[in-house]
Amino acid sequence: MQSTFRPEDGHHKRRNGKFSSKRAVLLRKAVLFSFVLSSVFSAQSFGEERVYGISSYGPVSVNGYGVGRGKDPSYEYIEDLLYNTNSSNTQKSTNSVNNSTNSGANAAPNGSGKTAAPLRNLAQLSRNGATKTLSTEVDAKYAVVFDLDNGSILGEKNSGETMTPASMTKVMTLLLCVENLSNPEKKLTITQDIVNYVQQRGASNCGFVVGEEVPVKDLFYGVILPSGADAVLALTKEVAGSESAFVEKMNQRARELGLSSQCHFQNATGLYHASHHMTVKDMGQIMAIAMQNPLAREVLMKEQYQTSPTNKHGNGLKFTNLFLQRIKTQDTGGATVQMAKTGYVSQSKFCAVSSGRGKNGKNLLIVTGGSASTWQAVKDQAALYKRFGA
Repeated sequence: MQSTFRPEDGHHKRRNGKFSSKRAVLLRKAVLFSFVLSSVFSAQSFGEERVYGISSYGPVSVNGYGVGRGKDPSYEYIEDLLYNTNSSNTQKSTNSVNNSTNSGANAAPNGSGKTAAPLRNLAQLSRNGATKTLSTEVDAKYAVVFDLDNGSILGEKNSGETMTPASMTKVMTLLLCVENLSNPEKKLTITQDIVNYVQQRGASNCGFVVGEEVPVKDLFYGVILPSGADAVLALTKEVAGSESAFVEKMNQRARELGLSSQCHFQNATGLYHASHHMTVKDMGQIMAIAMQNPLAREVLMKEQYQTSPTNKHGNGLKFTNLFLQRIKTQDTGGATVQMAKTGYVSQSKFCAVSSGRGKNGKNLLIVTGGSASTWQAVKDQAALYKRFGA
């Protein structure tokens, strides 16, 4: 028989009140548990991205849209924090570089420490009758294999399409820094704003701390081996006074090198931005130029590097180019991979640019983008060395 609850029935009122109280407690516990559980999964996801970043795959995305003013209104350039400049002015000055006329020059002008361009502009190369179309041989969405000996494309996959370069960007950053900083022993100071900026954006870093005085040469290695945004920001301030001013230099250099109209830099670290992009052929040309600069080449070839002792790290720090380590475990068909830089943001997936010598004696330069994982990027590159260098 169904029980009838009457307001005047004191006994039922007490039981109902007790039941409601228990239900409220259970509900609160359930909400709390749900919040904790979601926080744990959130932390795990963020932690995974940080692991990818620290393991030499460059700055990572810390939200669904990546990091960048393009789709993240909270994005600020480093100088917004360091020098209190106006964000809109920074955006405007950078866009003015993008909108200016592309000179189309095939070589960098002489003088001012700039590295000469190769005889053939890799960014402007087209397929020839011998060029292979790559398909399922690699997971990467974009790929290009250059024969540096005769300046030709041996294989390609979407090589003329626009892609996000992520931390491969730092090859251009390194090139400009070594060209513009003549004293590698000069010490630069890591500021609180640099550390905050890196931490807030989940960017990969060298592990330098506030107040640390680091030689310029160690910062060069920090840009490439651990893909350190902290090293990048310290150097860009020294070279140009601000990140946005440095980016103008990057875009000017891109025009001097005759890169495609699809190449445009929005920052010096490779953090995602809707207007930060290029083709894999552009990336190949940048790498080819960097390889001709003795110091940049030395940095790109280094598998492990120990920094000098500093006022904050008495034993220095150890950097590792994990790509150069990992590709040694793969079947490259006897090719020797000599130098590399990787990249990762969620929009680009896993990218790599490398150069090496095939077993057949060919000097190869390979760029891939859009691989599904860290190791897949390594495997994709190894497969291309094996196919074209055996």
